[in-house]
Order: sequence, then structure tokens, then C-alpha cells
Amino acid sequence: MQLSINRESLLKAINLIAKAADKRHNMVILGNIKLQLSESQLILTASDLEVELTSTLKLPAGACVAAGTTTLPATKLKDICKSLPAQAQINLTTQENERCLLTSGKSRFTLGTLPSEDYPSLGNPENITPLIISRSRLTDLIHKTQFAMAIQDVRYYLTGMLFDVSQQQLTTVATDGHRLALARSVIDVSSDLNMQAILPRKAVIELERLASELGKMLGDKDNPVTLSFGREFLQVSLPFGEVDSAGQVSDDLVVTFTARLIDGKFPDYRRVMPSNTDKLALFNQEKMTEVLRRVAILSNEKSRGVVFNFATDGMVEVRANNAEQDEAVEVIQAKYQGEPMELSFNAAYLQDVLGVIQGDVQMHMSQSNASVLVNQLGDEFHQYVIMPMRI
Repeated sequence: MQLSINRESLLKAINLIAKAADKRHNMVILGNIKLQLSESQLILTASDLEVELTSTLKLPAGACVAAGTTTLPATKLKDICKSLPAQAQINLTTQENERCLLTSGKSRFTLGTLPSEDYPSLGNPENITPLIISRSRLTDLIHKTQFAMAIQDVRYYLTGMLFDVSQQQLTTVATDGHRLALARSVIDVSSDLNMQAILPRKAVIELERLASELGKMLGDKDNPVTLSFGREFLQVSLPFGEVDSAGQVSDDLVVTFTARLIDGKFPDYRRVMPSNTDKLALFNQEKMTEVLRRVAILSNEKSRGVVFNFATDGMVEVRANNAEQDEAVEVIQAKYQGEPMELSFNAAYLQDVLGVIQGDVQMHMSQSNASVLVNQLGDEFHQYVIMPMRI
């Protein structure tokens, strides 16, 4: 295999997929990127057997000197390309004894390779259900819920995000058992389509990263994204070529995202949404964020507990203390409807929710030991549930 390519083109293609490579995996080859070179294109693949990212790069005439395939260490290849001068020309040539020579200007690097035929493929979705949604809405659905995913849990399905299609809406849900985040968007599908799929944590983070990267390229423009759900996999193709004046992205570089879905039953999130709430508090988001940030400094390091004491005059006392007998107290103004009550929250859970809300914050409550519904005033498409604590 022999390739001559511009540094910027190769580095962009590598940067978009390199995070999927896993050098800590039991299979050593998964720390490598697979290169497949033909006359017209270069295909780069990185995978950890849960998420597979592929960059397909169209090549100019003469870039492919000799077609072939190989695998190269992902981190080393990325760091070498990054260290070379801008607009440098990179030459890659495979040699005998599983070596690859990379030259650019007066620089020369020899890298170890592993046989490309040993590189595992994740596969492609079968019996596809395609969902078309705008990139900005997809980013919103993931960004405003992903923080509630469990990091480690024996209930493995909680370490992912639910994509639920019903009543011509796509709903994303994440929960770790202590809090729940939900976002929904109207989509153009048949009214009788009902479908659920659970996307693993790493796949959720990578899909959001790719959609955000595309958003940076497009600026205030938007573009449709097709989510191809199969029985075992989700596949998404995103264009990363040049952007024209109309906001259209060329297919000179296309990244294909493939992820293995979690095989499990996600809990019925509709059952945990609080109902029959008879108390309502309305806060200014910025003021509440500041108060919570200050008071939480003296909260217990393990429980992170903060107490809210709601009075009928609309003054809410927020306080925290810890094992060293330190205490922080601050009063914040709110519009409150209901009887006086006291609630305790994990400050971090509430801060995560406040971090994705832009306007005034509503808290719907019933009892001091019942879950609380939090949402932005006038926004029914994003809802958050937090379980109170016992302190």
C-alpha cells in the first residue's frame, strides 16, 4: 500500500474517528486504525466492538500510488500527523515485516502494523427503521438528557439512553435510578410506528460529539440526519466535506457511525413522571444556579445534600451542612404556591438540570418524600425528575 496525501485531509479524517479506538481493549488490534486504500478513496475505521466509526475520504488523482490495506496505531498516527507542519504532504508506504514508513519533508517515521484481515467488523443493521430528524434537534435531544445516564450499574440498560418512537414523536430518556431526564421532538413518521432502542453510553457521547462537530462547520445552517435503527445496531452517516454558500455539505468526507444497541428492557419512564402535584415554585434560573453553587460548597462530600425550605411568602431558604459542623444558608425569592414544606436534594443532580435550562425554572412538588418534576417555564418538551434525599 502506498499513499500520498495532504496533512489536513488525513488529520481531519483521523480526528473524527480516533476516539472509537481502544488501546486498552483485550484485542490489541482495536488500538489501531484500519486503512483501506483504493484508487478513488481512503477508508479509515476505528472500533471498540461497541462503537465503530468510519471515515470515507475521496482522493484526488495520483494520491493512491498502490492500493492495499493495513492497520496502524491510532494514537501514534494521530500525534504524528498533528505534529507535522500545516499543508505538509504525507507519504505512507507499507513494508515487509509488518512495518509502515511515514515520511513528510525531512521527517521519517517507521510504525508497526497489524494484519488488516484480523480487524473485526461490527456489522450493519438489518430490517432498518429510518428516522429523519434535523441535526440541531438530535443534538438537543442528546445534550439535554445524557447527563442522567448511569455510569456503572448492574442494571446495564441504565448505562445507556432510550430512543422511544411513539405518537409521531422521538423521545430520549436517561436515568440512573435517582434522577431522570426526558426530551422529545416531533418527527415525520407514520402514526402507527412504535419503536424502542437503547444506545450505550459511549455511543451516545460519540454521536453527540459528531453532531456538534458538524454544527460547528455549518454555523447557523442546519441539515437532516437519518438514524437507521436495526434490531442490533444503529447506523448514522454524516457528511464532513466542504460547505457551500447554501449550507450544503459535500460528500468528499463522510463519517459513518455504527453502534451496537443494548439488549434489555428499559423501565417505563411514564410511570415515574410525577402527577397530582399540588405545590409549584418558580425560580430565576441564574439566581438559583448561583445560590446552589455557593451553598453546596459546605454540603456533605458524599451525599452532596442541600435542603430547600419553602415558605408561603415566597422566600425559600437553601441550606447545607457537613460532618465538620460547617453550615451555609442563603435565602432566594421564588413564586410559590402551596403549603410550607421542606425538601432535600443532591446538589449535583439539581445543578445538572439547571445547566441545560435557559429560562425560568419550575418545580412541581407534592410531598417531602415524593419525586419532583423540574422543567423550564413554558417548555413541555424537556422534563426532569429528581428524587429527594433523606438527610
